[in-house]
Amino acid sequence: MYQKLKRRIDRWRFKASVRRLRHKKLCIIANNCLGSRFYKIIKREYNTPFVGLFLLPECFVKLSNNFEYYMSQEVRFVTESKYAYINQLRENHEGDYPLGLLGDLEINFLHYRSQEEALDKWDRRKKRMDWEHLYFVLIANGPCDDAMMRDFVKDRSLPKVCFHRREDFKLPGCVYIPSATERMGNLYSQYQRFVGRFDFADWIIKAQRD
Repeated sequence: MYQKLKRRIDRWRFKASVRRLRHKKLCIIANNCLGSRFYKIIKREYNTPFVGLFLLPECFVKLSNNFEYYMSQEVRFVTESKYAYINQLRENHEGDYPLGLLGDLEINFLHYRSQEEALDKWDRRKKRMDWEHLYFVLIANGPCDDAMMRDFVKDRSLPKVCFHRREDFKLPGCVYIPSATERMGNLYSQYQRFVGRFDFADWIIKAQRD
């Protein structure tokens, strides 16, 4: 009973905090569906193509460190991933899902039914991007070693935050989220786990002041 009540309270606290961003300019670049949670809470149209999809940490780190170059590339689709884990995931996924390349980066369009739908929504949302207010969010699911996380947050001129499950790993821009499994769980639906560990509104508001 206590844990259920605490979860409800933390969910309310998370939403209350995010609503402070209602009138702020922002464009969330996340490696999974977490970014769309903010847009739904503040009831705003997506101005980012990074919704309904995911990138493995390795690909997302490369994307964030050379963002303009990769976003200048056109998405093309392939039938097989270079990652065995992704191929297995797609085999297990009902109806399969489109797998795209952005340069040498793989984009898993997990919540799209066809290549045409994925490309159409990618292009439309990309045109709405606010390039002056980019915020990068990495959920370090699966294989994401220390060097990769260090590489992600090394450029402090860009607002970046990495969430990971390594209690012993401490670095500015990296936030520990307790997890019993390598996958860290679904932080899109379990967003109450951020409460008391990281406040997205404080992070974005502070970045706009600095």
